[in-house]
This record gives sequence, C-alpha cells and structure tokens, in this order.
Amino acid sequence: MDAEEEERRNRAVIESYKVVCICNKIRRGVVQKAIDQGASSIDDIRRRTRAATGPCGSKRCGPVIRKMLKDR
Repeated sequence: MDAEEEERRNRAVIESYKVVCICNKIRRGVVQKAIDQGASSIDDIRRRTRAATGPCGSKRCGPVIRKMLKDR
C-alpha cells in the first residue's frame, strides 16, 4: 500500500467515526452501513439505526442523511 492509498483509507476511517445524529450519537459509518445493506429512505435509516429519531426531529441530521442517500 502506497502512502496516498493509506492516507485515503485513514481519512475514510476517520470520516466513518464522525457523529451524524447528535441526539442519539449515531455515527456516519452506522448510517452508511445501513445504506449499503439496502436502506433507501430516511424512514429505513430511522428503523435500522435510530438516527433521525431524537428530540430535534431530524433537523440536524436529516440533511446529512438525505445527502448520503442521494450520493450512494
């Protein structure tokens, strides 16, 4: 593995640990895994991960999750 490839891998790992849903402390990697396993809507994400179910009503994480779904 060259240095550039290792840097990309390290950035991907760090990105997966970032919290997407602050209310429920759900990390980006958990949401991405749900998408990779077939979640195709924010409701699917809610059922599988509890993201977007907190007291903010998905005002904070909803836009991030919708973008992740769009970018899949």
